[in-house]
Amino acid sequence: MMKNLTVSMILLIMFMMALPGYTLADGTIPKTNIDQTFIYPYEDRDDAEFYIQYGGSGKESIGKTFVGLFINGSIIKNANIITENNRTLLPIRIVAEQLGAQIEWDGKTQKVTITDANAKRKIELFIDHKNAKMNGKTFKMDAAPQIIHHYTYVPLRFVAEALHAKVAYFNGKDLSQPHILPRLPHVMISRYPSDAKMLSKEAAIAKLKQELIIAYEQKFGKFIPLGKSEKPGQDDDQAILRDVITHLKIVSENDRYYVAPVMYDFWIDKYTGDIYTFYNGLTMSIQSFDPYADQALSFPG
Repeated sequence: MMKNLTVSMILLIMFMMALPGYTLADGTIPKTNIDQTFIYPYEDRDDAEFYIQYGGSGKESIGKTFVGLFINGSIIKNANIITENNRTLLPIRIVAEQLGAQIEWDGKTQKVTITDANAKRKIELFIDHKNAKMNGKTFKMDAAPQIIHHYTYVPLRFVAEALHAKVAYFNGKDLSQPHILPRLPHVMISRYPSDAKMLSKEAAIAKLKQELIIAYEQKFGKFIPLGKSEKPGQDDDQAILRDVITHLKIVSENDRYYVAPVMYDFWIDKYTGDIYTFYNGLTMSIQSFDPYADQALSFPG
């Protein structure tokens, strides 16, 4: 009996860790799911199929009105975000569950109940009514929840206020806005525990430099930092890489990743230290960086 219970508990923990937005009780942040993601974004062309390929586990067609969703740095499949009357609407079940909350539906009363133990909140929503309840107290939403395609949709602002999360919207064009990807409209939702340990920029650069040096030495031999008086030649790949590795720096960041340009962007996960390459070609790609791979320093484009 005890053996079966132990196995069941292990399986439950493994399942919960697989949820992109799930956080362990001790504040440990699990890996994100972005490795092997390929995106061909809609950009007013009608000559091809536009899509997102999710880490080898499914493909979603995207069109002119598509808005992506990231929660704690993971990309969420089939989020089906809607823009209506200049307001961004999200399916609350997907968001709540990714943040570790429980959600219940009462068909008779048309009520959605969200129990969020992490934020110590119980939220009651009523379809087509702006008045809602939080921990028994009534408050007014700026737009009533509504059922669309069998899901309860709420305004983006509600997620920030009710689930105590940070939210940001990127229009796909203005790079001064918080964003994870360029060229693709998306919503970013994040909520990390207060005891989660985040890498400093200095630690992130040190980790990236260490892995790039490993990759360099696998291909070229011993790494020697580029001297102050040295200038790499235009066609000298070794010297160019030595220069880039010697002068690595963080140029931007979002809630989950630091961004450092090499030949193209490298992302360093602020919480796990995982490193990814981001190639901003016609098809954008996000891939885990393996410094020991034969093609680790082979850059397309």
